[in-house]
Amino acid sequence: MESIFATFPVTEEEYLRLDKQFGSLAQYQSWQLIKKNSRNNHINSQEDFVQDLRISLLTAGSYYKRQVYIETCLLLCEKHVKDKFLKYLVNGLCNLWKNKTRHGANKQKFGPYQEQLLAKLVKTIIPADKRPSKQAPLQIDTKFKTYCKAITWNNVKAMGKKITRSKSITTGQVSLSEFDYLANIN
Repeated sequence: MESIFATFPVTEEEYLRLDKQFGSLAQYQSWQLIKKNSRNNHINSQEDFVQDLRISLLTAGSYYKRQVYIETCLLLCEKHVKDKFLKYLVNGLCNLWKNKTRHGANKQKFGPYQEQLLAKLVKTIIPADKRPSKQAPLQIDTKFKTYCKAITWNNVKAMGKKITRSKSITTGQVSLSEFDYLANIN
């Protein structure tokens, strides 16, 4: 995950655009999280939840940049490949990318090895002036908006489960201020 953030970084300008477009959604999601878990003894404030959701915006930005880069590389490789063996490799990578979300025992994964292979194919097949850049700006299109909202809502769901799980741990605890009060009663 760290390598994805380092390879496909979200710049400050992109973050400001993300925050402008999705900041109010993060506020709403954190408010919903607090509202739905009002009886649970969560220790985070609404602003803490908002910051976690802003981090998920950065995650969505980096992952989407990676996704767009890989799709562009695969399209350009398909377009420029001439050798039969390289065409076979490109087709294999394309099929793996298309089936990357398939569930089951034989779940397909487009991981670091496939990315290294794709990078070598890009250098071999695509002319230097037509190669996509890993530093390309983030495209905030409708596909990204859907992707970003899914990432943040999934993060809210995970935070809600964590709050629910920790409720049983924090229920019997007494804070130091309550302990002093109880000590003075006796």
